[in-house]
Amino acid sequence: MQTTDSAALEDAAHDSTELDDRDVRALTEVHSVLDDVGRVRDAPDLYLVVSGSGSEYMVDLRTESCECADARHRDVTCKHIRRAQFATGQREIPAWVDTDALDGQLGEHVSGARVAATDGGVDAVVGESTTDTEDTEECDECADLPAGWPCARCFVAGEAEFTDEEGDR
Repeated sequence: MQTTDSAALEDAAHDSTELDDRDVRALTEVHSVLDDVGRVRDAPDLYLVVSGSGSEYMVDLRTESCECADARHRDVTCKHIRRAQFATGQREIPAWVDTDALDGQLGEHVSGARVAATDGGVDAVVGESTTDTEDTEECDECADLPAGWPCARCFVAGEAEFTDEEGDR
């Protein structure tokens, strides 16, 4: 994403009542929303949001809570909660948003398709998730392991399972 894209989105947000500054930051700043923690803990509304600086925040979309200071001390819906909502499709991105201005990782690590915007009730899919796909290619780490052994990331993400040489689990 270029700085001009972010600035254009911010300018448009000031002209609209649909997005505020936290929405803009949630859509344009580098963040990864990981649903692995929710699947491991059998808590489908629990996500780990990792910022571009490497800070990690646990977000519970069921209770709309986050560990960050903004959510805890200012009693607001922080950018981490909003990012998780946008990435999972629980919060709709307005159709007028320029998809080129969005962070390219939006929804990348969340199971299923990520919806970037809607237009007249029709979802416009920006990209597909890297998890839960039928035809995933073996990652570099898995390729370095013995046949049938997935790397920890692929195993936790549900992208691969342990199999024997015949492909049985």
